[in-house]
Amino acid sequence: MRNFISSYLSLAISANHVHTCFSFISTQSLSRSPTFSSSSEFRNINRGTQFKFHTGSEDDTAEVPTYIQSPVLQLVYHAILSHMAQYGNPNIPLGTTDGKRCKTLRRHAFENKLSAEEMDLLSSMNFRFNSLEDVYEEADFDDCLKRLVAYEKEQNNNYQIPKKYKPDSELGAWVTMIRRIGRDNIETDRRHKLDNIAFSWVSSRKCGSAFMKNYRHLKECLESYSKVDDEGIWKVVDEEGVKTVLRDETMMKWVRAQRDAAEMGNLIEARCEFLDQLPGLDWRDS
Repeated sequence: MRNFISSYLSLAISANHVHTCFSFISTQSLSRSPTFSSSSEFRNINRGTQFKFHTGSEDDTAEVPTYIQSPVLQLVYHAILSHMAQYGNPNIPLGTTDGKRCKTLRRHAFENKLSAEEMDLLSSMNFRFNSLEDVYEEADFDDCLKRLVAYEKEQNNNYQIPKKYKPDSELGAWVTMIRRIGRDNIETDRRHKLDNIAFSWVSSRKCGSAFMKNYRHLKECLESYSKVDDEGIWKVVDEEGVKTVLRDETMMKWVRAQRDAAEMGNLIEARCEFLDQLPGLDWRDS
């Protein structure tokens, strides 16, 4: 017979709604469930509500709350708690199955496919709803800059922070996006701030992902037969040259693989946007 310790979170949904209490903790051990060494407290800043996971031994495990109906959230719930226990945040980086599930949750939140209770739970955990690929637009620049300076002071590695930096996944993605934008294209005031801390604009880490390597090569080939018009858009000027590029079977096999991944929902939005910018190529109909 399981013994449950109930931990209640009162949510003031509106003046006409009663408080909703939820979140249950089970004391029975499950080998695949995360453990905690102390009480972890999370605050919902937007709604002013608060709840605690009370844990005191390695045998304590968190039961999936019954109000969670999202299959994706059910699958990733324990992984989120484990990540919070280890790194202090629920934002599992991309590159793992659970990271992809978190990205799916972000999309479902945007599409209003999560219930109010599920949204409140994730908000209370400080779950980040925006995609890490869009973090440059969403994050507070000056706050990230301070965290970057603190990172460099601790690591002293010329700002070579990994893209998937687990202690601060937002910061790793933010730096990656800044380097993709480049010193010449970033806003002038931000460039000055980064120059003032002697930011390294080029990563000395292993060069990029397989996607970016193939993308850059294809982009260079297509742009060699194109030019930028008055509106700053690449336009093809040598149709035969572009056709020669697109007859490369190895290159087109890669393009078709990206199309198939996109159709299955496995290609992130940022990469779709990169491919949309290629002159002379409709990659979605390759």
